[in-house]
Amino acid sequence: MEAAKVKKKRKIKMWQIIMISLVLGVIVGLILSFLGGTDVAWIASVCNFMSFLGNIFIRLIRMVIVPLVFFSIVSAVAELKDLKRLRSIGIKTIVLFTLTTAIAITIGLVLVNIIRPGDGVVLTEAVDSVTVTEMPSIYDTLLDLIPLNVFEAFTEGSMLQIIVFSIFVAVAMMLMGKKAEKAENAFKLGADIMYKIIDIVVYYIPVGVFGLMVNAMATYGTSILGNIFKFIVTDYASALTHTLIVYVPLLIFVAKVNPIKYLKVAFESWLVAFSTCTSMAALPVSMKNAKEKLGIPEETASFVLPFGATANMDGTGIFFGIVVVFAAQVAGVDLTIGQMASLVLQATLLSIGCAAVPQIGLVIGTTMIASMGLPLEVIGLITGIYRIIDQIHTATNSTGDLIVAACVASTEGTLDRQAPAYVDSPRQMSIGNKTMTGSESGAEKFS
Repeated sequence: MEAAKVKKKRKIKMWQIIMISLVLGVIVGLILSFLGGTDVAWIASVCNFMSFLGNIFIRLIRMVIVPLVFFSIVSAVAELKDLKRLRSIGIKTIVLFTLTTAIAITIGLVLVNIIRPGDGVVLTEAVDSVTVTEMPSIYDTLLDLIPLNVFEAFTEGSMLQIIVFSIFVAVAMMLMGKKAEKAENAFKLGADIMYKIIDIVVYYIPVGVFGLMVNAMATYGTSILGNIFKFIVTDYASALTHTLIVYVPLLIFVAKVNPIKYLKVAFESWLVAFSTCTSMAALPVSMKNAKEKLGIPEETASFVLPFGATANMDGTGIFFGIVVVFAAQVAGVDLTIGQMASLVLQATLLSIGCAAVPQIGLVIGTTMIASMGLPLEVIGLITGIYRIIDQIHTATNSTGDLIVAACVASTEGTLDRQAPAYVDSPRQMSIGNKTMTGSESGAEKFS
């Protein structure tokens, strides 16, 4: 009797495809860098094309993100049917975002004082191009939550203002009761349409990631040395430490799920955020995976994740603390415990209030350095490598959103722990023309 050919049926997952495209992008970009980088005409042309591919992806995300946030938050909040439920989810979300951000900043401060990347740096050139603006007060930050013009907020993509307006619309619908049923159904349909558009856009992600990484690596190459390399190590080490001592315990003790299985699914949006440097780009992937794989109900995912993409900035907060202490070390100044405590408070508020767009951390970091009277010249040292460190900032931000969403759902008693991410599906095999699970094939073997 001929032996049956046993073949494992494997389907490559999207995060694996994204990871492959990211690695290939790094390799191709480094090769182009070694060949001369963007100083060579033909390489500059290749980088322009790769940037074009990446920008298509960014534009596709920006196209869908505002209506996605508006429809999803209105439908999610209106679906709660109870103002007490909204208050419960909202308070838990804000508290968790604030606590995780404050802890993240503290971790960054501890490591930057241990590694001390600013020691020995000699400034030789001032940076005249940096424009310093006055640090916003707490009152200004709170006032900025309320849009002066709703249409202007939508046009400019002011996400916190859009979120606040969306909550008001949803609450008004809840108070109107049955009169608003048609409007509620319309918003649900609008949210479903946005999710379907996301399904289409997701297929382009590997191409966009590849283009962005080739362009980034060909531009920066391996020119990062010395103190700047220590700065990068400090930033990445802080983000990793935050994941291990904050996110993992939250998943274990609050969400009560297997952290490895959870983070494995979250890794897909982590890759998108890492590649694009914007939490908004990872938001559609996070929302899709949260509902389909992680067992987070739509009402929680549609509220927490869009809100978190703007308000939860753990990784960016880490940078705020590190860059200020780095500037102090360059200037030969030792910050007191009181100054660092004040820094944690300021950085937490600014992290919550800053927009989820690339380079915003650099702008606010400059403002914080100026407010403390430290040398702005250090921004010139950081600007050239900000893209590299901003990747881990954004990836940490995106991961934190999913962690908080799971914790909120768990405390509300709505987290589905039988979702695909947590259940080990039997391995499928194909024997001849018959498909069977691993247990079935074993039974037949011994029959």
